[in-house]
Amino acid sequence: MADLGNAWHIPGNPEPRGRGGMLDPAGAIVPGADVTVVTGNQFQGGGNPGNQLQDGSLLFVRRPGDPAWTPRPMTFLRTEGNNKYYRGGIPSGAFRPGDEIRYYLRVAYDDHDTTFLGATGATAVESDAQDAPFTFRVADPAAKGRWDPVFPLPDVAIHTSVLPDGRVLMWGRRPAPGDSLDVHESRPFVWSPATGATVATPQPTDRDGTKVNLFCSGHAFLPDGRLLVVGGHLKDGDGLAQAALYDWRDNTWTASAPMQTPDGRPVRRWYPTAVTLPDGTVLVMSGSFIDPARPPGLQTVVADVLQIWNNGTWTTIDRGDGQPLNFIGLPLYPRLHVASTGDVFMSGTNARTLLLKTSRPGGWTEVGNRALGLRDYCPAVLYDVDRVLYIGGGNDVGTRQPTDRAETINLAGNPRRWEPANAMHSPRRQHNAVVLPDGTVLVVGGTRGGAGPNNGFNDLGPGRPVHTAELWDPASRQWTELSAETNDRCYHSTAVLLPDGRVLSAGGGEYRPDDNANDPQDSHRDAQIFSPPYLFRGPRPRITSAPDAVDVGAEFEVGADRPDAIRAVTWIRLPSVTHSFDENQRINRLAFRVAGSRLIVTAPATTRLCPPGHYMLFLLTAGGVPSVARVVRLRGTGVPVRSVSVGATSFRPIEAREQEVERSAHGTEVVVGITGTCPYGIGSCWGGAYEALGRLDGVDLVSPVPDVADSTARLYLADDRLPDVRAWAREFPGMVNGTYELRGVEVRLRGRIAEIGGRLVLAADGTRPAVTIVALDPASKIQWDHDRRARRPLDEAEAGAYPRLAAAVGAEAEVTGPLTQDDGGYRLHLRGLTLGV
Repeated sequence: MADLGNAWHIPGNPEPRGRGGMLDPAGAIVPGADVTVVTGNQFQGGGNPGNQLQDGSLLFVRRPGDPAWTPRPMTFLRTEGNNKYYRGGIPSGAFRPGDEIRYYLRVAYDDHDTTFLGATGATAVESDAQDAPFTFRVADPAAKGRWDPVFPLPDVAIHTSVLPDGRVLMWGRRPAPGDSLDVHESRPFVWSPATGATVATPQPTDRDGTKVNLFCSGHAFLPDGRLLVVGGHLKDGDGLAQAALYDWRDNTWTASAPMQTPDGRPVRRWYPTAVTLPDGTVLVMSGSFIDPARPPGLQTVVADVLQIWNNGTWTTIDRGDGQPLNFIGLPLYPRLHVASTGDVFMSGTNARTLLLKTSRPGGWTEVGNRALGLRDYCPAVLYDVDRVLYIGGGNDVGTRQPTDRAETINLAGNPRRWEPANAMHSPRRQHNAVVLPDGTVLVVGGTRGGAGPNNGFNDLGPGRPVHTAELWDPASRQWTELSAETNDRCYHSTAVLLPDGRVLSAGGGEYRPDDNANDPQDSHRDAQIFSPPYLFRGPRPRITSAPDAVDVGAEFEVGADRPDAIRAVTWIRLPSVTHSFDENQRINRLAFRVAGSRLIVTAPATTRLCPPGHYMLFLLTAGGVPSVARVVRLRGTGVPVRSVSVGATSFRPIEAREQEVERSAHGTEVVVGITGTCPYGIGSCWGGAYEALGRLDGVDLVSPVPDVADSTARLYLADDRLPDVRAWAREFPGMVNGTYELRGVEVRLRGRIAEIGGRLVLAADGTRPAVTIVALDPASKIQWDHDRRARRPLDEAEAGAYPRLAAAVGAEAEVTGPLTQDDGGYRLHLRGLTLGV
């Protein structure tokens, strides 16, 4: 009887970790794709381990018409647990759409018989594997597109921007894999799609020459093509006040004035959004910082002040009464889009969506909640003028998985309302979306999982990362599955449209899933290029001439090799992407007419439709085949924003807003325990929780800053009744879609203590009912240890509070503790006690 080894090849199995399948690409394979076949072998542990040999292990391939099987070498890939993996490649250059490709594997051992793997399993008889081989059918790239091979980059491309000359500026979190995740420097580099070469830029510094880390910054292109980068990284949750300008023309970084409030306080931002406005200034919003001068636990704050950068100076937006406009409860990296009115639309990540008027008097206008509620770490794209597509994101209640659904809104509609788009084929979080020249939207990467550290924040478990790209058609609102990329592209990945119509997908990794740096295997210092299906549907039109710059509303000439074949002219703003969002992505469809060998194209009539700056101009045929773009700069002053600098005496810091809440509060004070899937704690990841808490039944006010030390938040009811704890437990999960967990509520009450039927009872008072007081169960305590990811244990005073109260029946007391509710009424689980109040 043959002594077979424990080897396997299961084409659809996502192993070893990080691959889409043991036949890779997972899904559609097209001519020209880089095809890899992986085998697994148990080499240690119980069962039937064996020592596979690289020499003698072969992949055999046969294409239609081949007279014989062609052997291909298998080489060692890596070890994972008790398993070793080997791989072999199939040259796909001679594939044709529709071909059925057959293959089987020979696994050589020094301690087992040679084992052959075919579609029916392992065998010692080679002819059995040849008679029942593995097969796959070659797909048409005109339907599925094609991924080119993975290529290395100097760093993880967490921030990626396409420059006016077509090259790509990128930077990551740390220069070298072994460095601290909190280094205080950046080493950006520029990659050339034409040559594949990379060139380092100088290291950016602030105005005094101190190096700065641009990780977790926001960025937007200025009208002259320079890239403004604001904020950055000191440590998780703690940002920078710096602003820097990158000039592609001479490869230089120049420090601009740092962000500060009108009274001179620095405004440090980590995870801010920057968006170019119609007049060419840049709006900066959100971003967190840590202020050691504030009380312990309350030191992590999300910046609420809105700022505008204008040629090196910073102003705030005047409400019209001399006060600066602000917004408490901003999400990190809010999804912002410039509407045709010149207002700025915030589509996420909170459920609540609004329009921001930046001209004086500034103000917010409610638009309505997205039907899918809070959805974070997902893209939102302006896929046409005033039309936004919001795609996927975390998380669903219960499963903690992201959603596969999408929503759209027409900001010019009356009424404006969110409407469902068809669902993607895969749920996704941490994915990217790219508007293509034909107006379709390409989605790549992300994870479908709801497990792993932080309950689905970035689940990289087997089969959880999504490798198959999808394409959304705004006309049909349908999604189409395309070819699959090779590597996981999840948290900290980026994707951008290149001027040649292809898409660069890069990065992923470089974070702390469990207070330690992620597995180095999950940090991807590499990239892959996708050619969308339109590049395989016929000859490409060619732009023979185009101006470098045009004015708003002007007609301009574009030379074309086949002008009569052109059916559409579009341009797309230069991409600048981080954290699943291109902060200024937009497409315009330009009117044109044919005049001989030229096209006469009309630029957008106003910068409200198209903020000034550089755009990739594409010509498209009737089949949607795009030309290689010419980058054209749109000039024009547009509509003045008229942001007004607010006097120092009128600026209200966050402390003043906290005091205002306390002065205005007249009802019951409630402390709630909140746990988020975001690994950075509720101080930074506060916006969604703040918004949802304010919507709970009976809540009047929410304190603007949570307590990070205990992962709690303070809120106030409209009167002195008790919170409807059961209703909150029902309401809250649906409001936040599992992105936060409500661990419980705690109250502080005063009154006389009585003993009734052997129970301690706090007497009723006004609208407050009587409350039974019980000893504190450790599982009821709401204070949280973020580092341990567990409730804090009881201290000596907490454990002794109930016996002290039991000895003081009849006294007036102030009692503090978690509050629960059932059909029998309320119970306070005593944690703190003050007698004689």
